[in-house]
Amino acid sequence: MNNEQVITLEQAANIGELLEKYYKPDRYTGRGEEYAKTLLASYEKDYARQGYVLISHYDNITGRVIYWPEKPGGNDE
Repeated sequence: MNNEQVITLEQAANIGELLEKYYKPDRYTGRGEEYAKTLLASYEKDYARQGYVLISHYDNITGRVIYWPEKPGGNDE
């Protein structure tokens, strides 16, 4: 296992809830409603294409990388 600072979350029921719970407000809703809608649509597109999304440690409130619904390849990469 590497020393990557990664957590996996499953507490969010959907991508909108994930962003509301974990995305830094000043980088999500704090940039205006249109920006928030565009960001949500982008994450939904990524999820449809990849089967997961990630939020960088810079953009979320935990300060660690978030994968949802789980980290691809498991947690022992």
